[in-house]
Amino acid sequence: MKASLFGAIAALLVTAAGVAQAADNYLVQLDDTLPGGQVAGNTYKNGTLIQSVVFSGDAIISSYGLWSGATLNASFDNQFNYYDLDGVTLSDTVEVSGTAGDSFFYIDFRSASALAGALPNGGAYIEDGSFQQAVYPGTVSNGDYYNIQMASEADAGGVPEPATWSLMLLGVAGLGGALRSRRNAAAAAA
Repeated sequence: MKASLFGAIAALLVTAAGVAQAADNYLVQLDDTLPGGQVAGNTYKNGTLIQSVVFSGDAIISSYGLWSGATLNASFDNQFNYYDLDGVTLSDTVEVSGTAGDSFFYIDFRSASALAGALPNGGAYIEDGSFQQAVYPGTVSNGDYYNIQMASEADAGGVPEPATWSLMLLGVAGLGGALRSRRNAAAAAA
């Protein structure tokens, strides 16, 4: 299990000098698919990676500063629950929220042992290891546009799902049957 990490995303707290001359598009991606239980936080500005931070831990709970001195136009609170491939087992939760007028928003990401349970108002995603649209705060005071996405690993525990076990057992049984049939045919020919 990954060790809990609180406040680590403070490393993502950034404020660029000056005011943007034109509206910029920012994409913030949290990637929970890295090996060794790490989470990457990447920020893209107009398609170019401008910041990358790697965290180790089951929890990232802190604030993310808006660039260029922007503030949030409206308050929001978006919650998402990520489930294993069985669609039942909760594996990750993400909550991104902010208050109108603030120059930052909060990110609360929890995985594995840091989970306290499903978020009551959260949407549901099935983990598939790809980036899924998780949060859309929209436009901030200076016209900049923000998107936040989350990629969650398809099998957080590394243990095959029941359906996978069934297929594996059927394959082994079929292989055993084929070998037994071949052995019987060889014995009959002798």
